[in-house]
Amino acid sequence: MKKYKSFSEIDKDLKLLQLQKDIHQQKAKINFVKVQQSLSLQNLLAELTATLTQKYLYKNIGLKILERLGLGKKY
Repeated sequence: MKKYKSFSEIDKDLKLLQLQKDIHQQKAKINFVKVQQSLSLQNLLAELTATLTQKYLYKNIGLKILERLGLGKKY
């Protein structure tokens, strides 16, 4: 435990702790807003669309490669 020699040292540490508390509160608020934004319906739909599009493209690219190698099904 820290031993203080004057009230000014105590005040200095109290101000520092208050600033640290304020910083942590602001970070928590920012993180909360980011979570809210990432869970919005618009963002969820955009991510779902991007994921499905990516899977579709990878599937088609894979099928084309297999087809060129003579390993894929030809329709």
